[in-house]
Amino acid sequence: MESGKRNLVLVMPGLVVAAVILAAVPALVQLGWDARLFAGRATYPLDLEWMEGGVLVHAQRIAAGQGIYVAPSVDFIPFLYTPLYPALLALLSFVAPLGYLLGRLVSILAFAAALAMIVLASLGEAAGRGRKTLAALAGVGGAGAVAASFAFTGHFYDLVRADSLLLACEAGALMVALRGRGGKSAAVAGLLIALGFFAKQTATIVGIGIGVGLLAANLRRGLVYGATAAVTLAAGIGLLVKTSGGWFWTYIFKLHQSHAFRKEAVSDIAWPFTQQFAWPLFLALILTTAGLLLSRKLRRSDAILWAVALAGEIAALVGFATQWADSNAFIPAIYFPAFATAVLVARLARVALDGKKWGAVTVAIVAVLLLGAQSLHTSFPSAVRGPQRRPIFLGWPRLGQALPALASAVPNPQERTAATRLISELRALPGPLFIPFHTYYAVLAGKQPFVHRMGVHDVEGALGRPKGLDQAIAEQRFAAIVLDWKSFPGEWPNLDRRYHVARELSEGVDSVRMFAGAQTSPSRLYLPNSK
Repeated sequence: MESGKRNLVLVMPGLVVAAVILAAVPALVQLGWDARLFAGRATYPLDLEWMEGGVLVHAQRIAAGQGIYVAPSVDFIPFLYTPLYPALLALLSFVAPLGYLLGRLVSILAFAAALAMIVLASLGEAAGRGRKTLAALAGVGGAGAVAASFAFTGHFYDLVRADSLLLACEAGALMVALRGRGGKSAAVAGLLIALGFFAKQTATIVGIGIGVGLLAANLRRGLVYGATAAVTLAAGIGLLVKTSGGWFWTYIFKLHQSHAFRKEAVSDIAWPFTQQFAWPLFLALILTTAGLLLSRKLRRSDAILWAVALAGEIAALVGFATQWADSNAFIPAIYFPAFATAVLVARLARVALDGKKWGAVTVAIVAVLLLGAQSLHTSFPSAVRGPQRRPIFLGWPRLGQALPALASAVPNPQERTAATRLISELRALPGPLFIPFHTYYAVLAGKQPFVHRMGVHDVEGALGRPKGLDQAIAEQRFAAIVLDWKSFPGEWPNLDRRYHVARELSEGVDSVRMFAGAQTSPSRLYLPNSK
């Protein structure tokens, strides 16, 4: 009998190690798959998502010293985002060519840094080479869970958009808040989360989560964090408001707040989506926390992990409920629970190995396998349509169906040929071009860019039509206009009266589609009527 018990005790560490390794395998597959997708998309010469080119125009203006928070006009209207990402591209443009490749490389590196933070934070839960290897594999499991959400979050991680830079800033703030010990580290965390705000405003919700957790873990550090973040934000916002003549405040606060909040998007879409996709992750987080609590290994600093995991979910729900939001709003609902789960799983695995008690071992194995299962849980928001709710344990997608769909997110050779042909056709057109859905295409054609369609939508309700736009169309100032098929009737006054459709862009050129976000593509070429 005693011999049998000893044998069982000897088996326990092996079971935990096997579970961690097994969970890391699908995570490594997902990380490799994402790397392959990123490599196939980085060099595509046109928009992967319809606002990418608009961000490059922002960077171009900053590099030229023109500024972006200016009065709305036919020439330019900024997106309703803070300026860190295009400002970084503008700075880098002095040492590398500004373009899609530069922007995507910045996003890919930022995303890689955010994933590395999960692994590093997990490594902090172990000592000794063998234990650190297991902790690192737990971190890889968390990183794989995030990588598996590439489709679920709308294929945004590698785009010329601020999402991954925001994630890197938030992850850095979380890492420093969690692993730091004194007031200096709390101040650094405050600076990083303020930097995150200047990448994208939704950093505020995650930043509050970190602050609440820090206050619960260590009141002094929480106060230092909050004070540093507040002072940095006030100074940065004040400077931008002053240098823009007040337009920064108008765009970032007044106009952004004017976007409708769709309550039904939370209850009918966002919440069911995250339940359906991320239930292995949330269940692993709950089980791991319970296991550590029963083992008396839960720490006060774990309040930071739980607070930020909840804040990530709130940020996703609020973000998706905002008018014109897309699936990238779900990014924080996956990343921060994955971060928290990986760190706690790494510690519980160590506790299970040290204590060699079946209760801790069992919980650790289940939690580890659930974390690994999240890496197999590749899904798409389109899997749930309309105001239907799906139970939390239903709707596990089939990886065999998901991977081919992921592959379709990479432009194929025919689509690359169509992209090259489109730019050649645009370059051959005379005079100024108006391409409101893809403003950087004008730059690629060697011409001046004009206002982006998103900017027109952002301002017309509160500030009216941009100055000079309707007049330019009425007076035929544009030598040609290219519109996408999503253009609405009456959206461009005087267009049908002053211009005619020269041809449909349907043979080959129409395959220049979007690979993320709004599914739209160049559809019609308009030329001026004879005067």
